[in-house]
Amino acid sequence: MDSMKNNPDVKVVIDALTTKFNIEQIYLNTYDQETSPFELVILVSSKYLKTLDDLVPRIIYTIRDYPQYKVMCYVAFQAKDKIREGNLFLFASCQPQKLIYKKEDSEFEPIPKEIDHTKCRELAISLRDREQQKIDEFKEGYYFFKEKENYGLASFMLHQSVELTYRYLELQLVAKERLTHSIRGHHLYLRRISAAYTGVFDEEDDNDIRLLQVLDNIYRSTRYENDFRIDTSTLKQLESKMETLHAKAAQVFEHLISSFEQQHAVAPVPNDQNDDLPDKTKSMKLDDNKYLKEAVEQLKDSIKTPVAIYLFGRRARSFFIEGINDTETTGIRDDHFDLLVVSETDVRAQIMCLHGVLNKRLGISLLLLSFTKDDIQKQLDKNNPYFHRVLQERGTLLYAGLEINDWCFHENNGFRTEEELKKDMMKWYKRETNASGFFNGGKAIEASEEVAVKVLLYNRAMEQASLGLLEFFYGYTPYQLNLSHLCNLCCSFWYFPNDIFPRFTEEDKRLFNEFVHVPKDVLYKGLSYIDWDEAFRYEARCERFLEESSKLVRETFLKDNQSLQDPVID
Repeated sequence: MDSMKNNPDVKVVIDALTTKFNIEQIYLNTYDQETSPFELVILVSSKYLKTLDDLVPRIIYTIRDYPQYKVMCYVAFQAKDKIREGNLFLFASCQPQKLIYKKEDSEFEPIPKEIDHTKCRELAISLRDREQQKIDEFKEGYYFFKEKENYGLASFMLHQSVELTYRYLELQLVAKERLTHSIRGHHLYLRRISAAYTGVFDEEDDNDIRLLQVLDNIYRSTRYENDFRIDTSTLKQLESKMETLHAKAAQVFEHLISSFEQQHAVAPVPNDQNDDLPDKTKSMKLDDNKYLKEAVEQLKDSIKTPVAIYLFGRRARSFFIEGINDTETTGIRDDHFDLLVVSETDVRAQIMCLHGVLNKRLGISLLLLSFTKDDIQKQLDKNNPYFHRVLQERGTLLYAGLEINDWCFHENNGFRTEEELKKDMMKWYKRETNASGFFNGGKAIEASEEVAVKVLLYNRAMEQASLGLLEFFYGYTPYQLNLSHLCNLCCSFWYFPNDIFPRFTEEDKRLFNEFVHVPKDVLYKGLSYIDWDEAFRYEARCERFLEESSKLVRETFLKDNQSLQDPVID
């Protein structure tokens, strides 16, 4: 490695690149080889965020006389975010001993100080588990619709499961996913960039070529046509390819983890992690009801009028460290509970005043919704899904200080008719259009003095998407329309908002709080400056939130409505 760093060609390549482009750092991957090809991992300035795809060919052309160097190019702050999320490729590539160039006076460090080899391995496994959950959900959808003999929708679920698997493999192997729905495109991309992928399709086999074409047809036809059909023999062949791909993806990940553990001397993860946890750790996960009990008691004592209290959501995050270092025996647990408070008279103002006080006093996070019985009955009469679910779900009632057995539920019990579903889809499209407009407006702002307005528009975009989700799935429009409240509600119902905006570390909480309070800071306090790197982070998270929201709504609409064609907005 040292000999390669001192190679005259390397110095020439560095000079050629750094004099022409704004580069933060360059790393050299030799993979313990003395012969080419070698890999240059180039971290560029955030100024190239929108033009990275155009930049890479220019970089390759600049060093065209040195074909032994393969280029992998990333925006610096995005690479750091990916490492923080558990990307093994970038973590291994951006080690100090591989650094061959660093921009003068730059304080940028791609690997956060709190992440070591063991932590990165844990993050990688956690990332794998999250992605695998998405893949498995589509796979289960495939087998469900296949059993129902809805082969068109089954084929769409199969396509999505395969596509997500390819995207996940790309992220693991090179930290870059190919933005296409073409399975053939993903297959060829992986064959070109990584020897770890051996492929499940043979480009020399006529039948495999046909299957790749069928997969591309599946996505276009099921999304944009009314009556897509596929024969069962072809579907069976695609099912076999899907299962083979999933098996190979598991093998690739196990190989990556094993290689990482050997290279960095990280102890392997035990098969049954729970059995090996210290007793103190396991006991901390039990008896969660003590938090709820205390919260209910505090609410009863603070509100003088009779109330009923329902639990409609909960989530928890925990981190424990125990070892021979007695000064670092730490346990952290964040508990969040979502409560519906029902009263005869309006106590909403009182509840809103209590909210912050109770959170601080109890040391947990509460989200409190307040409605009178009359308000809720009116919603039940309209067949509202949210209130039907909360009031009828087993185990949701925590305290009954007033009569709660006289609810009159709608004859449809919160389930929508086909006509209602289409109306809700129309409402979603309007929210989606608004969200897209705000987001595109933010992206169009490039002047440095307007960056605060840029982030404000991203905030508004997420507000619209959050409202759209709550209205489409639960028929619920909150009485508090700020993003903090909307995002907390979405985090109660779906996993992906928690993944996009985690709030476990102090840094996570700071990023979230600054983003949700942008309207107040800009509109009322006159905030005019936000760091551009922060703005780009918010942009990436907002874009992902909009994409995940749209995908979730459309997939649900496809499941609930046999017509696969989007309704037309008048």
